Amino acid sequence: MASFPVTERSAAELQDEARLIEAAKRDRQAFAALYDRYFDQIYSYCYYHTGNRQAAEDLASETFQRALEGLAGFEWRGVPYSAWLYKVAANLMAKQRRRPAFIELPEPLAAPVEQNPERVWLKREQGDELHAAVRRLPLDQREAVLLKFEGRLKNKEIGMIMGRSEGAVKLLLFRAVHKLRRLLSPPGRER
Repeated sequence: MASFPVTERSAAELQDEARLIEAAKRDRQAFAALYDRYFDQIYSYCYYHTGNRQAAEDLASETFQRALEGLAGFEWRGVPYSAWLYKVAANLMAKQRRRPAFIELPEPLAAPVEQNPERVWLKREQGDELHAAVRRLPLDQREAVLLKFEGRLKNKEIGMIMGRSEGAVKLLLFRAVHKLRRLLSPPGRER
C-alpha cells in the first residue's frame, strides 16, 4: 500500500486558512481559493469510496456547494477546513448509500500514456487490486484509511470527522492495514 506523507499544518498555515474562510464569508468570490485548495483531496476521497469518476465528481461538487451554502454558519476552531469538508462528503456518501442502487455501465478504457503495455497492465492490475481490497474493508475502516492516506489527515483530525477518539482511529487503521495485508497476500502466504 502506498504511503503518503501526513502534512502537518503550522500555526501560520492555520491562520492563513482562517483568513481565507473569513474573506469567503465576506465575499463569495473568495471561496474559490478554498475550492482550489481542497477540491482534488475531496474528489479523491469520494472516488476511492465510490470507485466511479462521475459519482465522485458529483459528490465533490455537492460537497463544495453545501460548504458554500453553510459558510456563514461555519465556526473556526483551529482545525483544518478540510476536516469539515471531509465530514460533509462523508455525510453525503452515507445519504447516497441509503438510496436504491442503479445500474452502472463500465467506463471505456483510456489510452495509456506509457508505452510499455506490460507495465501499463501491471500498474492498472495492482491499482485495481488495491482499490478492490480497500472497498472490501468495513465502512469505518475504509473511511479511516482514505482520510489518512488520501486525505493526509492526522489521527486527531480523522477522529473529529468520524466522531471517535484518536486511540480508536489508531486501532481502526491498524486493523484496516492488517486486513489489507491479508487481502493482498498470495493465497496461503500471510505477510
